[in-house]
Amino acid sequence: MSDQPSSPYNLVPEVALLSSLPEHLQQRFARALEIMHHDYSEGLTWEAVAEQSAISPFHFHRQFSQLFHETPGQYLSRIRLQVAVSLLLDAPSKTITDIALEAGFSSSQALAKALRRQLGTTAKVVRHLAHAGTPAQTTELLARLAHPSTEQAIEFQLADNLPCELIRFPERYVKPRPIPDFEWERMCEKLGHKVTRLVCLAPVAELDQPWHAIPYHVGEWVSHASKGNCTVKAGDYLCCEVSIASDIGYLTAQAGLFDYAEKHNLPIDPEGYHIEMIREVELTATGSATFAMQIPILPEVPLSLEGIETKKSSSC
Repeated sequence: MSDQPSSPYNLVPEVALLSSLPEHLQQRFARALEIMHHDYSEGLTWEAVAEQSAISPFHFHRQFSQLFHETPGQYLSRIRLQVAVSLLLDAPSKTITDIALEAGFSSSQALAKALRRQLGTTAKVVRHLAHAGTPAQTTELLARLAHPSTEQAIEFQLADNLPCELIRFPERYVKPRPIPDFEWERMCEKLGHKVTRLVCLAPVAELDQPWHAIPYHVGEWVSHASKGNCTVKAGDYLCCEVSIASDIGYLTAQAGLFDYAEKHNLPIDPEGYHIEMIREVELTATGSATFAMQIPILPEVPLSLEGIETKKSSSC
């Protein structure tokens, strides 16, 4: 019941930044990023990355710093901490020592030092946030690990330009699946490309609650009400399709959709669902996922709105 994705909006800073380079340099820097994301152990140095990418260390450091607004060493450190924080949030069964080693730190003490220095927090606080924190509080923490720029972080700059369209859907139906502690990244690892069959529904009115208190439904679209016991009411939905590769990218995309509705005076239906699906997933070290996100708009809003693309759809 899903359309093929058209051209998803890219909310991956690395992709946006590399697009300004000549093609031959794009390939070499893409290789450097692949190495950094595949092997972010403390033994990996930016000089080794430059050598393996066929770029002289001097030019690599200079061009990388100009392009990414941080040195290669700072980028590596930030990626390691991003991985560690993501695991602290999403992998409750792993010990802090295991997470530290998996993220490229020499020990849990080295991870603790990096958390205090960069985020002013502890692993215990981050783990607590995964359960008792709200999406807004999580975004505030992860924003400190977003891609730096001369102004606001690049993820937020990209989200400010998120393209959206207003689509009118008929009544839709979901057959729930029992998936405790649902989390998209774990589902991608477990299901691979089959993750595209899933849809996640969360009541709009509950999205400011702590994560553990948001009553979400996960399942698969079905064609008739008799095949599913969760109904998504017909109406107008503000929709976007966006390619993301990090937790902060996901959260800024979600916030960008709500910001778009506010900027265009589209009142959100508080009794409806926020809908998420993965259209496509790239299962590589630097891979991204294409998310489709939808939020319900109150029915009195007309479909012919200046500056907003609108259409009707019979699919999901």
